[in-house]
Amino acid sequence: MQGRERERGLGHLDFSLNDAAATRALGARLAAACPPDSVILLRGPLGAGKTTLVEGFLGALGAGRAASPTFVIAHAHRAGGMPIWHLDLYRLEDPRDIEDLDLVQYLPPGGITLVEWPERAPHAWPPDRIEIDLSIDGVARSARVQGLGKAADVVRALETDEVPRS
Repeated sequence: MQGRERERGLGHLDFSLNDAAATRALGARLAAACPPDSVILLRGPLGAGKTTLVEGFLGALGAGRAASPTFVIAHAHRAGGMPIWHLDLYRLEDPRDIEDLDLVQYLPPGGITLVEWPERAPHAWPPDRIEIDLSIDGVARSARVQGLGKAADVVRALETDEVPRS
């Protein structure tokens, strides 16, 4: 994988992402480690690489191309019969909009959900989840991947290289 792990820490891994290819490679590596029922929350400013990471994730599963769903909020994909949802909550600011969206429908059993701007619905996510904080470091990016609850196994798989590297 282009981009180097900088730190192995308590329940998280930090990655340096030198370019979009490295961000996509991290997404692909994450896809290889995520079992069905995974929820992945992607945080970071505009341009930090959230959709690029989703692109690598979907591509690795053969689930098609990612597009920023900002204007439609949700895109459905399929990989091997498994539903994958890509949500972008950027435009949602009113708590009533979150309630009207009924986010539970996008957390299907046996599926995977990737969410950009999850902080717009802070109480909607299950306790077992992967949180990825992306940041901009000059012209490069960085990512901190943390697994909460049972999803900590995903981070352990990334850390121990049980997941193929791109």
